[in-house]
Amino acid sequence: MNNLYVSTACLKGDKSYNRVIEEFHNNGIDNIELTGVHPHLEDSALESLIKGYKEKGINFTFHNYFPPPKKPMVLNYISTNPEVRKECKEIISSAISLAKRTGVKVYAFHPGYYREADVNAKGYFDFLGERRKSFDYGFKVFKDDFVSFYKSLEIDNDQSEVCLGFENLFPNADGTNDSFMCNYDEISKIFKQAEKDNINLKLLIDLGHLAISSNIMGFDKYEFIEKIVKEFGHRIFEVHISENDGKNDLHNRIKENSWQLRALEIFKKLKNFKKIIFTYESRGMSIEEIKNDIHLINQRLLINEKS
Repeated sequence: MNNLYVSTACLKGDKSYNRVIEEFHNNGIDNIELTGVHPHLEDSALESLIKGYKEKGINFTFHNYFPPPKKPMVLNYISTNPEVRKECKEIISSAISLAKRTGVKVYAFHPGYYREADVNAKGYFDFLGERRKSFDYGFKVFKDDFVSFYKSLEIDNDQSEVCLGFENLFPNADGTNDSFMCNYDEISKIFKQAEKDNINLKLLIDLGHLAISSNIMGFDKYEFIEKIVKEFGHRIFEVHISENDGKNDLHNRIKENSWQLRALEIFKKLKNFKKIIFTYESRGMSIEEIKNDIHLINQRLLINEKS
């Protein structure tokens, strides 16, 4: 299907842009999600690179920590640190500006965390201090700060086709929670507010994140998808696919009996199903493993399309 994408994080080894994109292109993978695993590249050079590959027929989406800034940081929009929030706005603004200039239509990011954090050597977050903020705090930031920032990006006008979205997150493996927007009630409050404020904020459903949230927070993941599809289906513009152990965001490979393949059936209820981007996001794989796995996903999406 032309709406199945593969994240550049999937391929093991060196993450230079040319190496990953060329490997994908040479193996028939021309729908590619660019994410924050790459080295920093100056804006003009990145624009030229994307445009050059688009001329070869390659399609792109942007995700989260992208384009990677020169100085590494945790993208946390609800940070209490004014400098951190300023840097987050710069990353998001850069992604949207780059998307407009290169014809990329989709950018989604993680909406935020209740504590400040650093990135450790394995690429996971080390949260700092003991005092956590709350959903109410994050929601206030959304209403009082993010909505006006969103409007400043000028992506809801007739001239722009770029869409910006939030991705659902998940609690910590020990049952504590440092992440904003983990369950249906939180998503519902955010997107009802988005409707009230008349912004076309989109929604990325990450099935791996959902597996963790449903397990730790104690709700049914299939019922969650059914409710989201029914109430906010018009906001869904992307679905992420990767497996885990229900506690940690491991980005494991998909298997033939994966619950996520079955869960894809629910999305076919949407009128905009053929416009939704489905992105494979597992990590550390060879190109042959990636091709094998996206074949499994593609089979399920084709079944959906024909049903």
